[in-house]
Amino acid sequence: MGCRWLTRNLLQIAAGILIIAAVGWLVNFSSDRQKEQHVRPGWVMVRAPGNLQTVTLYQNEVWAGGINGLFRFNHSAQKLPLPAGTPDFGAVYELLADREGNLWVAHQYGLSYYKGNHWYNCDLSPMNQKTPVTALIQDREGALWLGLPDGVLHLSSVGPQYQQLPMGPVDVLFQDNLGRIWAGSSDPHRGGLVCQAGSSWQFYGTADGLVHPSVTCVTQTTDGTIWIGTGFATAGGANYFTQSGALASFTRQDGLAGDKVRQIYQDLRGNLWFCSEYDGAAVFKNKERIALFTTADGLAGQEVKKIVQDEEGIYWLATSEGLNKISESF
Repeated sequence: MGCRWLTRNLLQIAAGILIIAAVGWLVNFSSDRQKEQHVRPGWVMVRAPGNLQTVTLYQNEVWAGGINGLFRFNHSAQKLPLPAGTPDFGAVYELLADREGNLWVAHQYGLSYYKGNHWYNCDLSPMNQKTPVTALIQDREGALWLGLPDGVLHLSSVGPQYQQLPMGPVDVLFQDNLGRIWAGSSDPHRGGLVCQAGSSWQFYGTADGLVHPSVTCVTQTTDGTIWIGTGFATAGGANYFTQSGALASFTRQDGLAGDKVRQIYQDLRGNLWFCSEYDGAAVFKNKERIALFTTADGLAGQEVKKIVQDEEGIYWLATSEGLNKISESF
C-alpha cells in the first residue's frame, strides 16, 4: 500500500510539472506570436539564429555571429547556407569585413578568415591558438587589433605585438579619427577603459567620471565626440568627452531606454541609437529622444548588441533573440 501511495503521488507531481511546463510553453509561444503580429511596417524579424553578438555586411550579404555560431543572410533576411568547409567556431564574438575583401571571424577558439571561397585559421603565436578572440578592428594602416583575455594583440607589418592591460578580457576595441586605439572591458570585477597615447596607455575608471566600470562599447560621432557605453545588470549609462576633455554622463534620466548601455551607433542621418540590455533601443537627435523601440514594436530581442546600415540605409540589428532588418527611416 505504501509503495502504491508513493508511486501515485510521484505520478501526480510529474503530471503537475508537465502541466506547468506546457502552460509556460503556451504562454511564451503566444507571446512570441503576439510580438510577430505587431511588427512595425518595414521591419523583418528572424529569430532562428538565437542570441547574436555581431553583424556585418560582406559581398552583398549579411553575416551575423553569436552564441550559436556563424550565420549568413541575403538582403531579404532569408537564411543562406554557410560556405562548404566552414569550421566550427563555437561562439562568434566579432566579424570584420576588411578593406582587402576578407571576412574575419573572432571566435571562441581564436581567429579565422574567409578568402577566395576558402577558410583559414590564424596562428596567433606566441599566443595559444585556442585563445578566445573577443574583439577585432582594422586600423587605418590596415593592421589588425585583437582583444584577448588579458590584453591586446597588434598584428602589424613588423610582426605581432602584445600589450597586457590593467583590466579584464578586452571585448571592446575602437580607433578614433586621431588614430588613437581605445580598448575596454565589460568584466564586472575588472572592467575599465584605456586609450593608447603614443607608447603608453591611459586608464579611465569611475574615479575619472565613468558612469560604471564595465565598458561595453566606444564610438565616435561625426562631430568628433567620443561616446562610451557602460553598465552591468541594472546599473550603468553612457559617457562622452566634453571639449575640455572631461567625462560627462548620459543616463536613463536623459532618456535612455535602460540603465546598462549595450551599444551606441550613429546612423546615416546622424541619429544616435542607444541600445540597452533589457529595455530596447532609444533613438536620439541632438540629445533629444525621438523614438523608443522594444519587442512590442518588433525587436527580436530587448538587447540590441550591434547595428550596421547598408548602402540603401537599411538597418541590420543583432539582438539577444535574433536578427532584425529595418527599412523604416527615422
